[in-house]
Amino acid sequence: MKLWCRNSNGQPRPRGRALLPLLGLLALPACFQLREPEPAGAASEWIQPTQVDILLSNFITAVQHVNVANYERTFSGPTYRFVPDPTSAGSSPALFANWSVPEETTYFSSLRRRTAATVNNTLILTDRRDQLYTADSVEITALYQLKITQQDTAFHAGTLQGNLRLILRRRNNEWRIVAWRDQRTTPGLCWTDLKKYFSSH
Repeated sequence: MKLWCRNSNGQPRPRGRALLPLLGLLALPACFQLREPEPAGAASEWIQPTQVDILLSNFITAVQHVNVANYERTFSGPTYRFVPDPTSAGSSPALFANWSVPEETTYFSSLRRRTAATVNNTLILTDRRDQLYTADSVEITALYQLKITQQDTAFHAGTLQGNLRLILRRRNNEWRIVAWRDQRTTPGLCWTDLKKYFSSH
């Protein structure tokens, strides 16, 4: 038995045709890969880094809120390199041989997955020194204390300490981190240990 409905001229037509556009719309989501939206306020935390202090503020805020998108934005694409603390790198020199932005994103995303949505980390930089090389290049050294709260019980450290050395460059009036060297300052763990663990877990 066929089902009929009336068109705009009052003529009967099969109802099945009227349903075809609707069925097409229902099938559309299957054509696209859906992803989780960024947390509310993630974009608003980013300030255009036209000054060195703004970039550092973006970096600190991204680390504290474990904001992957903004953390990634602080680095300068394919030119960026991370140099680990040699003691912490230990028997894994290959892991850090070409550590660039994708590796930063991988480890930080892994940390994000193990961090409760309501938790914030604490990052404090002290004894900061700026060395200006050119108008568009500066080196920053500072002692850091990073307190993290995450849910992977196999990683025991809650506080990481060390010395960081950042090379910043300005391009198109925006500063980015192009190099980062880590160095432990205590017998405890440093940032290299955090990256080493969460890049593979």
